[in-house]
Amino acid sequence: MGRFQQQVVATLVAAAIPATASAADEDLARELRAELDALRSDYETRIDRLEARIRELESRPAAPPTPPAAPASRAPAPARPAGVMDPETDEGITEASQRARDLAAESFTSRTESRDFRPGEQLDARIEEILEGYLDISGYFRAGYGRSDIGGPQRAFGLPGVAKYRLGNEAENYGEINFAKTFFTPGAFSLDDPHGIDGPVAQMNLRLAFYNPYDDYGSAADTEFTVPEVWASVGNILPAMPEAKVWAGSRFYRRHDIHINDFYFWDLSGGGAGIEDVPWCGGKLALAWIGDGAESAIYDRIGTPDPLNTAGFSKTSIDLRYYDWDFWGGTGELGLTYSKADSGFDATGRKAEDAHGVALNLVRTHTGFLDPESLHKTSLQLGTGPAKTFTGGFDTFTDPTGTYIRPDPDESWRARVTDHWVIKPLECLSLGSALVYQYTDFGSNAPEQHWASAGVRPIYHFNDWASLAFEGGVDWISNSPNGHSGTLGKLTIAPQVALGDEFFSRPVIRAFATYAFWSDGQRGQVGGADYALDTAGWSWGVQMESWW
Repeated sequence: MGRFQQQVVATLVAAAIPATASAADEDLARELRAELDALRSDYETRIDRLEARIRELESRPAAPPTPPAAPASRAPAPARPAGVMDPETDEGITEASQRARDLAAESFTSRTESRDFRPGEQLDARIEEILEGYLDISGYFRAGYGRSDIGGPQRAFGLPGVAKYRLGNEAENYGEINFAKTFFTPGAFSLDDPHGIDGPVAQMNLRLAFYNPYDDYGSAADTEFTVPEVWASVGNILPAMPEAKVWAGSRFYRRHDIHINDFYFWDLSGGGAGIEDVPWCGGKLALAWIGDGAESAIYDRIGTPDPLNTAGFSKTSIDLRYYDWDFWGGTGELGLTYSKADSGFDATGRKAEDAHGVALNLVRTHTGFLDPESLHKTSLQLGTGPAKTFTGGFDTFTDPTGTYIRPDPDESWRARVTDHWVIKPLECLSLGSALVYQYTDFGSNAPEQHWASAGVRPIYHFNDWASLAFEGGVDWISNSPNGHSGTLGKLTIAPQVALGDEFFSRPVIRAFATYAFWSDGQRGQVGGADYALDTAGWSWGVQMESWW
């Protein structure tokens, strides 16, 4: 109730008491005035607290607008457009409702991928997502166009089977858009509840993605649309551990990546179910059952797949994680995965070998140590059989006839070490780096392989919107599908315009020029048919990139 409403109530009460009254009436009048005074005092105290809270919020630099609070009524709040204030209910903002917002936002926040570590984008600033009727929309998009020195559209330069350095080396338009809806039980936002949210909280996510390569630019026939995520999670259901959540569906599951070469080195994404964020020994536990399925010609050894004769493949993984525990000045994530891969029969009655394997993963993440965006992430990984991919999917092999699933015999294994940084050592300079070493023993059906990779992307910031980015990266593999060792180097220069002077400032618009060179042993393996006879190439173009 505002001051105006208080004055109206006081006037109405006074008008209801006759000027000439009996002694009993006068006693009743005194009681009513006393109750009115107490009511007025109570509301004035509340208003003073609210005004003090508003002054505190207004005094904070670069703070988002004060959000509307959910009504104290036990009835569900009617839906209204995001950002529209209701003067009758939004007056009741309290610390309890703010804690409710913080709890709901933090509960569903991802903290594993590189771009998740940006400061200033805490989900408690996106207050509307906890309001009934609000749909949270996030996404990632890149688009542009490029040409090559051969005369055709831009081609990406990378060694087969391993990650490539991405600046000025992405020959496609790509995008993802995610819709998230949070659900609450009626009365979840009682203003008198000191614990924030009362009752279960659920969130449903739907992610749509598209991919359109430059060699068929804008073609509907060559544009792929996928639905990589459809899943739901429910939290605040166990009184002893309200942050624990159960989930089911198809999702990106706790992915870890290196940004500059777009390498997701630990990615158990797929369909399944699990429980996560269970507090334990200073950290959290998660347990998930995740699967993937595909069709492929059966690969026994190089040169044998028949692209017209396919079989079904399935892979199931049970993944146990312990994360967010203190580890060498940062946080640790330790994972143990068991995977089983099976094959159906092709038209000839042939079947790939079934296999089992386990993987052990350790990741240490340290943030904010040099500047707010500082990130240092190191990983150690060891896996056998189908678990050696460190993903929910399969190892694949590509030759001129197509891409095929490579069965993972029990005796196959892989070891990998990664390290990458995102720092801003100077006011005018930010940089990201990548280091990868991987050894794979494919068992009886392919030669062993070493892969080593190193790259860096420094960005010189002229001011808070103009910058010049460089990227250099080199990859070496000991055996490619053609049986030869080889090296590829890539150099890119890119003038940029971005909203900010940080490494991850987005949106960004850039022009770029890229030069790549590779060894004779990789002739015909890089750049597609356009570069089948070459060992070097140029590309140039423009690109926008954004996420939110």
